[in-house]
Amino acid sequence: MPRFFVKKPQLTDIPEKEEGNGFKFPVEIKDKEDGGQENLKTFLSWKAPSRPYRKKDRSYYTTVAIIVIILILILILINEFMLIGAILALVFVVYVLGFIPPDDVEYKISGQGITIEGHFYFWDDLDSFWFMEKEGQKLLSVLTHLRFPAQLIIHMGDTSEEEVKKIMAKFIPFHEIAPKTLMDKWSEGLQKHLTLENPHR
Repeated sequence: MPRFFVKKPQLTDIPEKEEGNGFKFPVEIKDKEDGGQENLKTFLSWKAPSRPYRKKDRSYYTTVAIIVIILILILILINEFMLIGAILALVFVVYVLGFIPPDDVEYKISGQGITIEGHFYFWDDLDSFWFMEKEGQKLLSVLTHLRFPAQLIIHMGDTSEEEVKKIMAKFIPFHEIAPKTLMDKWSEGLQKHLTLENPHR
């Protein structure tokens, strides 16, 4: 029905409550939508690095440099100069991520979704979550329904896992065992057999 056809409540339409002295006054009408304020509530917020980080030693960069030089020599022999440019760009990213420590950002969990330093994700866009550890640091991993990012990696900092799980499990499912794709298994196997840092440092 159009809005201008809706009858506005008149004072006579409001039920009256009678006091002991015989005086009558309109009864207060309360909002029945109690969930409105709950959806806007921030349950938990904390500050932590934007990504897992651990300072690498010299052996890490030396190993990366040797692998890159070998790959470039092979690509020069087969005249794949475009791939050389792509590898050099990737090496630059690896260098930046390994050498420059990340900034701290603010994380928030509310009744509407998750906020990561200005980037907001509704619960409807999130699929499930689990906890994992990388570089000796606790991380919260959230799978999304989006093409990008397909997965959110959130640094836990000093925040309690149980507290985060208690809140988020109300909105999306929790995985006791972290799901692993074929790429994850391949990456873990490669890391076990190919270490970029000297383990005896």
